[in-house]
Amino acid sequence: MILPPHNKDCAIFEGKIDGKFFALHRPSSKEIGGNFIWLCDSIDGERWGNHKCIIRTRGGMWDSGRVGAGAAPIWTESGWLAIYHGADEKNRYCLGAFLLDLQNPAIVLGRTVDPIMVPSETYELSGFFGEVVFTNGHIVEEDKLTIYYGAADEFVCGAVLSIAEIMEQTISVK
Repeated sequence: MILPPHNKDCAIFEGKIDGKFFALHRPSSKEIGGNFIWLCDSIDGERWGNHKCIIRTRGGMWDSGRVGAGAAPIWTESGWLAIYHGADEKNRYCLGAFLLDLQNPAIVLGRTVDPIMVPSETYELSGFFGEVVFTNGHIVEEDKLTIYYGAADEFVCGAVLSIAEIMEQTISVK
């Protein structure tokens, strides 16, 4: 176990940055970190520290209830692109993206305002836990991003998106 109990949504960056491994995670207890995305690092991949909250929920938006990491962040020339899930107060889960600095992933460069994927198909809207799209894996082939996602906590699906189009939706954070 690399992170303490009461933690979920771990996504480890590919390769090291400045000699360290990095990971996104979410403490699953509001009392110990909120329903937010945190960043941590490790020199050896076994002991993790320097935990820092980098992505919070946004009131009145599609990701106002909770946020959590998806698959490993994607290296782009502009920064590390991370696909994440967000839920509102009614537990409707959508996917969004944020961009982190290449050399210091604690710096958030941008974030999508609107979701990049919403539950809209019948198999996403109803099932074990309806109105859910939730990713934990992807394949990158140049601009083509194939996202593997759970639909309604019942089905495993695939969707193809454009990395360039996602990047266009990622608005600079100030």
